[in-house]
Amino acid sequence: MQRTVFVAMGIGIVGLAVVGCGVEGGDDTEVRMLDNSFAPFVLEIDPGDPVTFVNAGRVEHNAIAVDGTFDTLEGAGANQQPGEAFEVVVDEPGVYEYFCSLHATQNDAGEWEGMAGTLIVGEVATAADVAAAESSAPDTWTGVTRAVPDAYPTIQSAVDAADPGDLVLVEPGVYKESIAVTTPGITIRGTDRNGVILDGELTRENGIVVTADGVAVENMTARGYTVNGFFWTGVTGYRGSYLTAIDDWVYGIYAFDSVDGLFEHSYASGSWDAGFYIGQCDPCNAVVTDVLAEFNGLGYSGTNSSGNIWIVNSEWRHNVGGIVPNTLDTELLPPVNNVVVAGNYVHDNGEEGRAPTGTFQWASYGNGVMIAGARDSVIRNNLVVNNRGAGVLVMSMIDANVWPSGGNEVRDNVIMGSGRADLMLGGPAERGSCFRDNDAQTSVPYTLQLLHRCDGISLPLWYGLAASSEPLGRLIEAERGLAPHLEHGEAPKPELAFEQLPEGADAPVVPAVNVFASLDFDPSAIVTPELPSGVEVAGRRPVAFGVALDGGLWPVLVGGIVWWVPLLTWLVGGAWALWRIWRREGEITPKVVWTIVVAAVPVVGVLVYLAFGSPAAKRGRRAGAVLLGTLVWLGAFVGTFAAGGLL
Repeated sequence: MQRTVFVAMGIGIVGLAVVGCGVEGGDDTEVRMLDNSFAPFVLEIDPGDPVTFVNAGRVEHNAIAVDGTFDTLEGAGANQQPGEAFEVVVDEPGVYEYFCSLHATQNDAGEWEGMAGTLIVGEVATAADVAAAESSAPDTWTGVTRAVPDAYPTIQSAVDAADPGDLVLVEPGVYKESIAVTTPGITIRGTDRNGVILDGELTRENGIVVTADGVAVENMTARGYTVNGFFWTGVTGYRGSYLTAIDDWVYGIYAFDSVDGLFEHSYASGSWDAGFYIGQCDPCNAVVTDVLAEFNGLGYSGTNSSGNIWIVNSEWRHNVGGIVPNTLDTELLPPVNNVVVAGNYVHDNGEEGRAPTGTFQWASYGNGVMIAGARDSVIRNNLVVNNRGAGVLVMSMIDANVWPSGGNEVRDNVIMGSGRADLMLGGPAERGSCFRDNDAQTSVPYTLQLLHRCDGISLPLWYGLAASSEPLGRLIEAERGLAPHLEHGEAPKPELAFEQLPEGADAPVVPAVNVFASLDFDPSAIVTPELPSGVEVAGRRPVAFGVALDGGLWPVLVGGIVWWVPLLTWLVGGAWALWRIWRREGEITPKVVWTIVVAAVPVVGVLVYLAFGSPAAKRGRRAGAVLLGTLVWLGAFVGTFAAGGLL
């Protein structure tokens, strides 16, 4: 993630966070026309429900059903230009494939590829089934085993010789190679997870890179690669089981632009970006379960990865930040949406000096679960303990566009020992996230679960600046070289004694086809983990109005400028304004109106009253004083970011 994200966030605070209301989002049944893709590329609706196609790209697009049922040209008479929208309605149940005539191509079988999508109308199929049907991989084992090193000297030579559906079986040893997989449906399996070691020697880029559908990698270790340990990109169907990734410098276990997948029973440490990462997919139809991430920049990062994505029943500890689904414009398919984070044990994140980190990762310091620019996601039944920042933080993201978090539900979590607050609602703009039935002691705002209920009142109030202050301050620290720095390979090492694939070499061979739909996965069975015995709950850091006083110079300075000054203006200036309003003689109606403005519109209401609510003879001087004070504040704001190296 780039520093421009947080620079824009800082600048955007000036224009957005002083406003009292949240930002409303668009329709739920919406397909975005991006440049060369539809998002989501599979959408389920009921018969008769309208679907709005919105051109969110930079060039013109259209959507035309293969069978002629609908198109976005009818009525409009032309393609959709950037920013334009067109609504279609399909009444008959069925599975309708569609394409953009400008940016899709037909293969030899007459099937549309590239910018193509599917609309599922009625209960005739599921998004997971449709996505799985796109796989080019066989769904059964051929019965052929390619043995390494008995029959093939290297893993790459066995992979190159394999036919779709074969098993590549690797005996214990240290394999100093990088493997590229282009054959669909093969399974690469180690006979001993702790003894089959792919070694990048801190010089090779990737352990295994998969660009073919339906490939499963099982029961082995990748260490010391300069980019990724295990990497799937642009595939339908993937599985990583019983994998260990150590000191793979960017990502440990990673799927990008890929759907229908599973990461399970795996471990990742020593990556400056993220131990586990799923990026740029919608719907992803993916599950991460029973994994352990420690000593990474982020335990899990998911940029623009949405739809049927479950991060569950896993442990995330001693990372700079824990679980961080997020939205960025630098990848396709924003915003991140429909992510479930449930049943996890998230603890002791906020590592300093033992976990490598990048700029954004340091800005995410100490947060157990942080969703940034996310919509319609659920964080539930997690045990979140002793994280140095927030236990659970919901905040917005500003990149090229403003991505407000909204429609998210935070419920039934047990959160304790958080350094700043157990629950935090950030900004600078919010839309409709709610909190209920969380066992939490502290929150910012202090009455968060009362004011943002899921089954009652949910006020669109202003709470962005306190939550944003520490990330912004730590961003400056990273830019000025003040964040802890580790070289590649310096993170703590685990003992190689991890759980093995049951039955080992003799386990059933199952290509990664129809992965999501075939999982024995019951969301209702996810429960909150029990607190392990002997765990001591940490005390809260010294916090004043949401800003941690021990965060260092830059986080405290930024917190003072972007949060304390506006807050004190509202509280102190508001109290003075209300005293002035009610001590004067006059009609009751203007007094009530000014009271509502001052109390209900944060900061701005006070400034408007100071400029225009006093006797006419003083209005000019008061308006000038308000303008001067605002300019001084803006100058301090801009000067701080300039001095911090962000402008």
